[in-house]
This record gives sequence, structure tokens and C-alpha cells, in this order.
Amino acid sequence: EFSFVGFPLGQRYVLTVSGPGIGPKIQPDVKGGMERIMFVVNEGDGRRLTETEAREAAAAAANLPPGGAAEVSAETKKQQEELKKKTDKILESNKKAEDANKVVNAALKAGAAALTAQNYDLAITEFDKGIEADPDFEGSAPVLLNYKGVALQKRALTAYNAAAQGDPTGRTAAIEKSKPDLENAIAAFNRGLEILKNAPAPSAAEQSKFNLTKTQLLMHLLDTHGFAARIAPDPARDALSNGVLEQYLAAETDAVKRTPILLAYAGNMNGAGELKPATAAYRKVLEADPNNLDALAGLGLALYSEGSMTSPPNKEFLQEGLNYMQKFVDTAPETHKLKESTKAIIEELKNEQKLAPQKTTPAKRKG
Repeated sequence: EFSFVGFPLGQRYVLTVSGPGIGPKIQPDVKGGMERIMFVVNEGDGRRLTETEAREAAAAAANLPPGGAAEVSAETKKQQEELKKKTDKILESNKKAEDANKVVNAALKAGAAALTAQNYDLAITEFDKGIEADPDFEGSAPVLLNYKGVALQKRALTAYNAAAQGDPTGRTAAIEKSKPDLENAIAAFNRGLEILKNAPAPSAAEQSKFNLTKTQLLMHLLDTHGFAARIAPDPARDALSNGVLEQYLAAETDAVKRTPILLAYAGNMNGAGELKPATAAYRKVLEADPNNLDALAGLGLALYSEGSMTSPPNKEFLQEGLNYMQKFVDTAPETHKLKESTKAIIEELKNEQKLAPQKTTPAKRKG
């Protein structure tokens, strides 16, 4: 909605309009105070004309001869031709955007259906079609890259889990088969984030969608880093997950939503022996929910592992780990799968390290 409030009435202006799903349009020679100004628009990619483009088009339009004039100067002809070229270019761009939108929408629909049906090969193929139609457009490419990354991750885990219970040779083959999919999933999420980073600042109406897409990309990227660390460790790649964790925490401020993501990531990193990122994630869960049983047990066991890695053992880590494990044992039901094994570790620390549990609250320091 536009009004001339603050603009001198009677002056002449140039208006340009654009918006999601339409192409840019220009209307020269608009008098201040006019009402019911009508724009006939075409489908497009929502591109906005720059001030320079708008001024050039308006200048060319202002020099057009009045309707019905027979005599046209060479300079005016040149300006008409330039305006026509600009108009044709915009129309061509709009047509390409319209065609790309059709491909993107079809690919997104088909890919999502294939993903739901666990047909990951087909899903990846469909999402690639949509990405290739408009590979740098922030309105569609990051969403498609996010879906593609999820499909790659799920295909990798399906292959790995199918062979996890088999012989060692089969497990090794499954790991090797999963590696490229996990690497490509991480690359897809990173590419989506890169496109968003380089995109023009979103409008107020688009900000919510922009934030959601970014948060989902970071969530799935963090999740995939955790799986990759456990299934196919790579120290250089795994170290990058620390930065991803910080970005995800900044993007997702809802503690309820991020708790299961942080627990899954921490569990995978703990299982991979990447103890520092594991403890960092567990601590974030406990900051919001001090009695979360999985985080209490996970943090206690991670600190125990970290403290036991040195010679002599690091008693500061062991003591803190013991405190969390004791709180877990005191509050967890007898049916919890970690309760008995945690009790055994507590007794070991009491007898061999001469440590005693101390009541404490979840610390915010980084482990």
C-alpha cells in the first residue's frame, strides 16, 4: 500500500513495484496526489529494480513522442530502442523466472513425496532438478538444498543401519558407502546457508520465512555432523561442528525445540569420542532444563571419559562428572537404560579415586 503522505502534491514522480512472484514494473509521470494508480504486472522472480535502472527507464519513457506523432527524431528513436531492449530484457527475465518457478514447484512436490516414501534416490534427483532451475535464488534454492541434504543423510543412515548388525566387512563397506552421502549432505546445507548469507536483506514480510529456512539448515547440518562423527570420523570436518553448534544456538532460541537436536548431537559426538562439543551441547540442555535425565547422564559420562584420558586422571573433570552422574542416579527411574552402568562408574570413582559426590547446579563453563 502506498500513499503520497510527505510528498509535495502536483509534482511528478516515477513509481516502481515488485513483489514475491511478480516481475518489476515501472510507471513514469505519476502526479502527486493521484489515486487508484493501476499497475498491470506479470509473473516473475520478485526482483527489484535498482534506482539506476528505474531512472534510466523513466528517462527513456519521458522522451517518447505523444501518441500519434509521425515525426520522431533520431535521438528519440534511439531512446525508444533502448527502452524496448530494457523492457524485452525484463520480460525475458520474467519468463525465465516463471518457467523456473514451475520446475521448482514440481520438483519440490515430487521430491517431498519421494522423501516421505523413503525413496531417497528419487527424492535427491527431484530436488536437484529444482536446484538447477534457479541455483542461486534465495527464495527456493536454500529450501531445496535443505531437503536434498536430509535425503542424503537419511540414505546414508539407512545403508549404515542395514549393515550395522552384520559382519565387520559388511560394516566397513557400509561406512564407505555412507561417507559420500554424508559429505554431500553437509555440502548441501552449507551451500544453502551461503546463498542466504549473500542474499539481499529480506523484507519484513519475508523475514520469518528467511529465519525458518536458516534455522532448519543449521539444525540439519548440526545433526549430520553428529552422525558423520560417529559413523565416519574426520578430525578436520568434526572440528567445524563447534562453529555450527554456536550458529544453531543463536538461530534457535526456543529451548524446547532445540533440546532433542542438542541431545542427539551430543550423544553422537560423545560416542565418537569428541567430548568437548558433546559436553558443550549437554550443558546447553541443562541450562534450560536442569533435571533433564539424558543430559545429566550424558554430561556426567562425557566428563568421566575426558577426566580418565590423562595420566594421572584429571580429578576436576572426574569430580564434576561424578556430581552429574549422582544426580542422574538419584532421579532416574530404575528402568532407565543407563542407570545400572552409571551406578557402577560412581562406585569405581568412590573406591579408586576416593571421590565423593557433591551437590551442585549445572555449571555454565565450557568443558
